[in-house]
Amino acid sequence: MTVDPGDLTALLAVVRGRTFTAAATSLGVNHTTVARRIRSLEQALGERLLVAAPGGWELTATGREVLATAEAIQTALDHLPHGSSRASRQQLRGLVRVNSTEVFGIKVVAPALTTVRREHPGISFELASVTRPTPAYGAAADLDVGVTRPSSPRLQVKRLVDYELALFAAPSYLAENGEPSSLADLAQHNPVYYVESMLQVADLDLVDRLFPRRAEVLGATSVLAQLEMTRRGAGIGLLPVFLAVDAPELVRVLPHATSASLTFWLSARTENLRRAEVAAVAASIEAQCHRVFGSLPAPAGATRR
Repeated sequence: MTVDPGDLTALLAVVRGRTFTAAATSLGVNHTTVARRIRSLEQALGERLLVAAPGGWELTATGREVLATAEAIQTALDHLPHGSSRASRQQLRGLVRVNSTEVFGIKVVAPALTTVRREHPGISFELASVTRPTPAYGAAADLDVGVTRPSSPRLQVKRLVDYELALFAAPSYLAENGEPSSLADLAQHNPVYYVESMLQVADLDLVDRLFPRRAEVLGATSVLAQLEMTRRGAGIGLLPVFLAVDAPELVRVLPHATSASLTFWLSARTENLRRAEVAAVAASIEAQCHRVFGSLPAPAGATRR
């Protein structure tokens, strides 16, 4: 059996880019050349290495084994002497896809990706806002940030940070409707939160606990929209504290009686984390997470789930 090292390089490029077109761009060839190299490698090994999946190509079990060899070859090439320090700085490359909840994506992931891009211009990225549990087989993205700890044995999971949800209201709303002094008083107010029929994450299903005898929920799928509705006096918003600090005019309601603590989890497939560019993004997300949440005040009477 003879394997062309160029075919292994093409496989690595497809894993990094998720599509033949992205791989072709990174290699400076056309997508038909990439497809031909993948076919050549599969014929030489007598096994399928890639299968179509949401978001692009995924490795088969054999493909994951072959990827380790491709990565070793690329590592050896990366350690060859470079003609300049700039060439060395650009050695990390490839597409990194990240799924994240909306506000965490804005405040943590986007700055982290920008930092990595500044250090490694050869890395590109895609950030998608999602609020749903990580699929059992693993996310289509390279990295996934969510508030439910994934249970799949296929994934590596890391606890990023605990965060607090609390009640906030605009001064104009409280002046018109009165400020609650007890949990029982919340029955007279409308919560601003997620659209109940579209909420897919059990850990975020908190309205009934904080508003046991509530009126209807004023819902939005976007947390930023929930913040804006709260700022404009629609009702009492159940908001992440790390978001509410961006609206200092809001008043915290029942601070010692109505809060909940949740956790952001970072998950990824093992083969994705072996890619240097994915590992660099994961490290940058963790560092930015510490910067953002490390500056927040301590929770006020948070009740852990």
